[in-house]
Amino acid sequence: MVDWDQDLPLRTSKTVDVELLEFDQDNPRFTPDKRPEDGSDEAIITLLDRSSDLGELVQSIAFNGYIDIEPMIVYANEDGLVVLEGNRRLAAVKVLRSPELAAACRISTPKLTDEARASLDKVLVYRVEDKHGAIDLIGFKHINGPQAWDAYAKALYAMRWLDAERGKKDGLTLSEIAQRMGDKHDTLHRMVTAAYALKQAEDDYVYDLDDRIKRHFSFSHLYTGLTYPEFSTFLGMDRIARSEDPLERPVPADHEGELRQMLVWLYGSKREDTDPVVQNQASDLRRLKQVLTSQAATRELTERGDLGAAVVTATPASDLFAKNLIDAAASLRLAVDNSTGYDPELHPDMMEFAKLCVDRSDIVLGTMERRSERSKRGK
Repeated sequence: MVDWDQDLPLRTSKTVDVELLEFDQDNPRFTPDKRPEDGSDEAIITLLDRSSDLGELVQSIAFNGYIDIEPMIVYANEDGLVVLEGNRRLAAVKVLRSPELAAACRISTPKLTDEARASLDKVLVYRVEDKHGAIDLIGFKHINGPQAWDAYAKALYAMRWLDAERGKKDGLTLSEIAQRMGDKHDTLHRMVTAAYALKQAEDDYVYDLDDRIKRHFSFSHLYTGLTYPEFSTFLGMDRIARSEDPLERPVPADHEGELRQMLVWLYGSKREDTDPVVQNQASDLRRLKQVLTSQAATRELTERGDLGAAVVTATPASDLFAKNLIDAAASLRLAVDNSTGYDPELHPDMMEFAKLCVDRSDIVLGTMERRSERSKRGK
């Protein structure tokens, strides 16, 4: 067994053999829609190539050789050194060193010069004590720095950091973590709250993210939705101040049924053969928010899964009437503009439709006049 304290003391940099380096299996990049099939090098490299395009990096290293400008950040385990920061570089180096692995991963690699090939045998690393040892540096780089992760990867990283701090006597709060990450807009608080809700759902077998309908995981549906009081009220969640840390289990146990229902509305369920009702975040989240203001509409959406119909139920009759009347007037205006195109031989039934429009408009006008008179008498 290697004595790492002797061979590579903590908080020091040193060149080591590439064979000693392992990928980080808990890499926050590995979100539900970007998860390797297994823990093998082939699966991880294939995933990294698909999600973060290794091609340019492979070409650059092949042309220039591996340049040790920035050390990979590692921690030691029983088998070797786990790379916390530098997994893309490690993937590029591995495929350049092994044509067989490159072929298995379907990554094209150029022919290497002897000098470039020799540069791939050893790389510079910096050893930290454990996976939390370089959390500030890695967090800044990938949350608000030049190589940002996607939203769910950021949320997982910040959530794990907060979990590690909770057990310390003077551990950092999420607000302090956000400051170290350069977050000035409470974004991390919203994302970490949503990440905890998802973790609770998976831990309690309420919802499995692998059961979602779409391969792409739209994490923003949830963390944006939870900013609305209507969503948190439906889930029975307390509205935690941004200055306080999110709860590890934000949804009360007696509302886990609602948590499942919310996640099915957002992401669907393959097991239930149910499509998500939120297809377009910008419009559908607002419509779902409106539905949640009405018990009748919420029940209708739960039972029928028809967001459009539930929105109608949630909309006050006065608003529906005004919208219907405006839409009808607009349609009639178009009919007037095109009335010279009427051909009685081609469309003999259109005369009846026109009379029907007149009859219905008379009914609407009569109803409005009667209600107006009653309103005046009531004053």
